Amino acid sequence: MSKAEVEPVYYELVIVAGSPATDIWLGDDDGHLVQKEIGTLETSILPGDYTVEFGLGTTCFPIHLATSSRYTQAELAAGPTCSRLIPKLSPE
Repeated sequence: MSKAEVEPVYYELVIVAGSPATDIWLGDDDGHLVQKEIGTLETSILPGDYTVEFGLGTTCFPIHLATSSRYTQAELAAGPTCSRLIPKLSPE
């Protein structure tokens, strides 16, 4: 690997829902689904801006991932909300 090539940095993200039966939807800043889990979402992703919903079509909460992080549904619900972006597909 040359000095110009840089290895991407991934951070651990854990999100715990208020109920073990709650769907957790994680999307990127373009509105694309990154991952869906039930009860607890554990992943390793690139730093950046994401949104999380606890059940599809519910309130969205922003996450700015700059380091490994852990959130609960209650912590995110106590903070700001955001709009869910709809992905735009390019024409064929």
